[in-house]
Amino acid sequence: MFKYAKHVFVLTGVVQCFGISGAYAVALSPQDVVDLALKQAPAVQQAELTAQVEEGAAEKSFGAYDLIWKLNPTYTYSEAQNLTGTSNPVDKTLSVDTSLAKAFSTGTMLALEFNRISQESELSTFTSNLRRPTAASDVLALSIRQALWRNILGVGDRASVSRADATIEIARMNRQELLEAAILDSLSVYWNAYVAETQLRENSAARQKYEELVKAVRRKAGFNLSSPGELPRLEAEFEAADSRVKLSSKDFLAALDKLRTNLQLGKDEAITFKASATEAKDIPDFPKLKTVDIESLRPMVIAKLNMENAERDRTIAMQSARPKLDLVGRVASTGVDSQSDGAFSKMTSGTSPTYVVGVELEVPLDSSLFRGTRAEASARYRIAEIDYKLAKDKLRDSLADAERGAQALRENALSSIEIVAKRARVVREFEASYRQGRTPLVELIRAFNELFDAQLNRARSVGNYMIALNQWAAIRDELVKGEKQ
Repeated sequence: MFKYAKHVFVLTGVVQCFGISGAYAVALSPQDVVDLALKQAPAVQQAELTAQVEEGAAEKSFGAYDLIWKLNPTYTYSEAQNLTGTSNPVDKTLSVDTSLAKAFSTGTMLALEFNRISQESELSTFTSNLRRPTAASDVLALSIRQALWRNILGVGDRASVSRADATIEIARMNRQELLEAAILDSLSVYWNAYVAETQLRENSAARQKYEELVKAVRRKAGFNLSSPGELPRLEAEFEAADSRVKLSSKDFLAALDKLRTNLQLGKDEAITFKASATEAKDIPDFPKLKTVDIESLRPMVIAKLNMENAERDRTIAMQSARPKLDLVGRVASTGVDSQSDGAFSKMTSGTSPTYVVGVELEVPLDSSLFRGTRAEASARYRIAEIDYKLAKDKLRDSLADAERGAQALRENALSSIEIVAKRARVVREFEASYRQGRTPLVELIRAFNELFDAQLNRARSVGNYMIALNQWAAIRDELVKGEKQ
């Protein structure tokens, strides 16, 4: 979509001017910045990890439907006595309880339980005729609980599952949005550093030009050919130009440090810029793009999913505020024998079954909790509806503003290039006229300053246009495309 200028001009001399040490210089183009940012920028890594956190938090919602296995073996040695005196002198009991339980999104809970008790005893005179010294009991039971009113047939559960799925999708889209913001920030830092380098270069050229003029006027002054005030005026301009170089040098080095930090480059690594902004042909054409469907953009999809989740929360709240009416059923088979094998065989034969069926009703007579839950969920849904509408309006306005802004900044960049060309022509003509004594020094100085300002504005204008193109692409979801795009 958005293409950068094909004409490449590598800005050099940075290492020599500022004493930046390093084995080699890294030449960066905008595409290089994108590649490095995706590979190692801390903000990109944070975006990835933030998405993992959000997805993990949503995934925990499915934990309610995990298959749970429990095992509880216990061994008891007892010589305890009771008040009736019928207790055995010694009981050695091994008990094993195990179960499998699983909840379903239909509002159903199933549990399969197995219980085994094996006992060896020294029988008392009261129990010796009733049982043998060894005894075993096995029980296998299947229980079911089905919601019939609150969370009827799993309406609330399915809403929770759908909410978790939507939350994971939101997390993935937020990841793309964070990646986009990180890359846009890296590109902005790149162009700001480029502008700072250009500003330093132009200020250095201005200082050199004034230095040459000062030398020339000093020679004239030596022959009493200079006008009154010419030399001190030029010396003052030279001092001002020297101050600008020192300040712009500080700004440029700070911009380089920020760029290195953003892209995680070595602190002593020299950087050059693959960029050009001296001619109109270097400015990328304004892209002709198809109208984008606002509803398909990530911020709109996220807002819609948030609204749907708010509606699901409202459904869950309404369901949870109902009286609880559950159908409860249980079927069990029991086997008892003096030996464990015999007890297990009787249990599996089903000769001693137990059937239980019933309902469980729980009605809150006056619940502030339920009233508050319903009111809060309804209000949050209305807020989400308003947010969705506002997101659509803001996104539509942002798209239009980004397009208009990029177009205006391109015209400004082209105009700044034309202004530099005309200012340079003025300087050439004034220099020739000044040497002939037809133009006063003050006019030449004014022409120089106007040219230097125009050159700085040219670099800023081109940088602003490039950043505006990237911002426009980001709003259209075309700077970082999602998996489905």
